[in-house]
Amino acid sequence: MAISPSGINPAVGSKLSPGSPESLTLANWICCSYSYYLGAELLRFDYLIGESVLKHLWHHQDAILCCSLKSVPVFIFANQAGLDMLETTLVALQDITWCLVLTPSCEGRES
Repeated sequence: MAISPSGINPAVGSKLSPGSPESLTLANWICCSYSYYLGAELLRFDYLIGESVLKHLWHHQDAILCCSLKSVPVFIFANQAGLDMLETTLVALQDITWCLVLTPSCEGRES
C-alpha cells in the first residue's frame, strides 16, 4: 500500500489513493510519531493542510520509512529519499523484508 502525492507516480495502483483520508491520516501519524519519539517536529503543521503534508513528506531530504508492526513487518510507505536509499520503487516496496534492510547477507533466508 505504498502511497505518494498526486502526480508523483501515476502507474502505482495503491489501495490508499493520494489525498484520501487514509493516506492523509498516515502522513499525520508519521509526523506525530516522529515528534513523540524524537522530541522534534518533522514538519511544521501550522502551515500544512491536506495533501501538502504528504507532499512535504515525499520531498523531505531525509529518508522516511514506515512499516506495519506485524509478525513480519511490511513497509507501507517510503518517501523518495527512502526509496533511493533502499534502491527500490514504490511498486516493489512491500517486497523488501526487514532482514534484507538490516542484514544484506540474509538474502534467500526467511525473515
